[in-house]
Parts: sequence; structure tokens; C-alpha cells
Amino acid sequence: MKRSSCSTPLWLILVGTLVVVGLAVTASAFAQHVIVLTHYQEIPGKEAQLSQVIDTDVSQKLAGVKGLQWIKFFYNPSTGERGAVSLWESQADWEAYLKSDVRKELLAKVQPLIQGEVSGKAYSVYEPKK
Repeated sequence: MKRSSCSTPLWLILVGTLVVVGLAVTASAFAQHVIVLTHYQEIPGKEAQLSQVIDTDVSQKLAGVKGLQWIKFFYNPSTGERGAVSLWESQADWEAYLKSDVRKELLAKVQPLIQGEVSGKAYSVYEPKK
């Protein structure tokens, strides 16, 4: 019987391959999700227009953005404060959106209806161990 010229046992090669593949799958499966809080202030008298833009343009455009899991909007009619809470697949997806043409387009539609800028802050999701 002819022996292989490789001195590493086959079982060790298979185990090593499985460990490397397992680590790669685990790393991608547990990519850190990110919660993003955005905040902006509507211009008094622009409530209906801003709501229309959010209901149609913003919601539709965000539906196809890579990495966005979900988004919920909030509004305080007595103060005009508005914002959103969103869940992103990863920090990289959120950062890619910040640089995207979609965001530039949406800001162009929202900016005339708000005071100041849209502010946002991203937080890593923490899930307690079970």
C-alpha cells in the first residue's frame, strides 16, 4: 500500500478545516447589529408636508436599503420633535447608508421642512446571555 507524502494526518486536516469554516460562519452570523436613533425638528406649519414626505418618499426609499432590518418613526405634535429608531444589520451597513445617494436624496426632500440638521447616533445592540 502506497502512503501519502503528506505527514499531517487526514483527521487533523479535516478538523482544522471545520474549525476555520465554523469560525467564519460564526463571525458572520453574529455580526453586531446596530440600533440608530435619529432626531429632527419640524418647521412649524410644515407638519402635513413633512408627514407626507415621510409616509411616501422616505418609507419607500428606505425599504430597499441594504442592511436595514426595520424602522419606526416617532413624533411629538406638541413640540414638533420627530425622529426614528432603526435596526441595522451592521455598523458597516449604517455607514454605507450615510454616504449613499439615497440618503442625499431623502435629505434634500426633508431639509426644507425641518429646522437645523437631522442628527443620528448608532448604538451596538446588546443581547443578554441566556
